[in-house]
Amino acid sequence: MNVERSLLDDRARWLAVTRLGSAVVPAPLTGLVRALTAARPDELSRNDPVPDAPAERQAAVLILIATDRDGGPDVLLQQRAPTLRDHAGEVAFPGGARENDDAGPPATAIREAAEETGLDPAGVQPLILLPRLHIPPSRFDVTGVLAHWRTPSPVSAIDPGETKRVMRVPFTTLADPDNRIMLSTGFGWHGPAFVLDGTV
Repeated sequence: MNVERSLLDDRARWLAVTRLGSAVVPAPLTGLVRALTAARPDELSRNDPVPDAPAERQAAVLILIATDRDGGPDVLLQQRAPTLRDHAGEVAFPGGARENDDAGPPATAIREAAEETGLDPAGVQPLILLPRLHIPPSRFDVTGVLAHWRTPSPVSAIDPGETKRVMRVPFTTLADPDNRIMLSTGFGWHGPAFVLDGTV
């Protein structure tokens, strides 16, 4: 196989939402998984492009959804420490840079989330990989790993130098129109955002 064909095949994989193994998708998440699987990358991110070739810096984030609460599903988020060099103070999915011995994006995302929030990896079931996106401010390619938090464990900010706080945010809170805004930044980013407890 020539190099050009290999790059085209790799790019096709980046563009696709990929199911991971034969994991059973819990009923509350079937609509979300179905919608993500059918979406095009430009529908998932209007600001961060799918890269033409892999960047030197690779990372993964864990989009971890729990379905154990009566009020419906929630998602794990963290607020990054205000002293960090990249994305200081931002609310984000837990995750970070790939290490050489990580087996792939799910391993990176789960390892980083455990280091940042103290979650127990045994309770996490990866479901799908989202298309790899390039994040210009930090020059990382980032792969989102959607996962079911089968057995939620206690979480908190493990290292205050990395994480200011950790939170489980209900989908109903994110869906509330009173918590939703459109945001534009000085870096040219424009899109939907949420305001929770005074934090964007």
